[in-house]
This record gives sequence, structure tokens and C-alpha cells, in this order.
Amino acid sequence: MSMKPFLYWLWRVLPLPKRLRYMLMYLINRKFVVGTAVLIRNAQGEILLFNHSYRKETPWGFPGGYLMRGEDPHEAIQREIWEESGLRVKNLRLLEVIQSDETPRLEVLFEAELDTEADFTPSIEVSAARFFALDDLPELLPEHEEIIKQYIQ
Repeated sequence: MSMKPFLYWLWRVLPLPKRLRYMLMYLINRKFVVGTAVLIRNAQGEILLFNHSYRKETPWGFPGGYLMRGEDPHEAIQREIWEESGLRVKNLRLLEVIQSDETPRLEVLFEAELDTEADFTPSIEVSAARFFALDDLPELLPEHEEIIKQYIQ
């Protein structure tokens, strides 16, 4: 008997404590890192991109970051944007959840508006923030290019 059917059998027949059940679920299921990203446009239809200082080949991309354990994706994207840029967003709306083909990663994609009350402040992770016209975009990650094609063009 392989490990997975055996663990399912244990789950079904034994009166396991809740903590042990969660540990079994952890062992059985695939692990993912969960990230967030946000698509922000201004009145001219330009897209807000961040210059991510830790990405050498394609530094420009959507604002975003990873969830902390137990964090809600809505809270995570707002926290990440504020920590990385001092900016705030409003009217946050879920667009989709994307599964990466290359890594065990899920990306929760939002659309939002920039709150104009705050000014950009560089951080160790983001050195610049700028709105780009669709015909003047820098080189982007392929998944970000795909999102722009799907939702904007």
C-alpha cells in the first residue's frame, strides 16, 4: 500500500485529533507559495509598474509580494504596496488566481486604484514607481505581459 492511500485510510477510520489531521493534510498535499499582484491604471490608461531592485533581468513589474502565514490576500497586497512604496490603494477587486507553470506558486491578482493621498517613497525592494503607456512598456516578466494582454489590450 502506498503512503497516500494509507494516510487517507487512517483519516477515515481513526478518531484522530484535529492537530494530527492537519499534520496529515500538510503531508499529503502539494505545497505552494502564495503571492499577490495588482494591476493599477490611471485616468490615461497607463499601468503602474514598480522597479524591483532584487530582479536583475526584468526589474519592472506589477506591485506585489508574498503572503505571510495566515494573512488574507487583500491585506497582503495592501501591506506589500505600502511597505515597498509608501503608496496606498483603494477599490481593490479580485481578478483571478494564477497557477505558475514553472514553480509551485499561486498568484492572487487584483485590480485597484491608486490612492492619490500618498507619495512614492523608495524602499530596499522598490527603487522607482512609474506609470507606463501601453505602447511604451519596459521588458516585463512573461506572466505580466500575458495579464496585460488578457485584461487591457
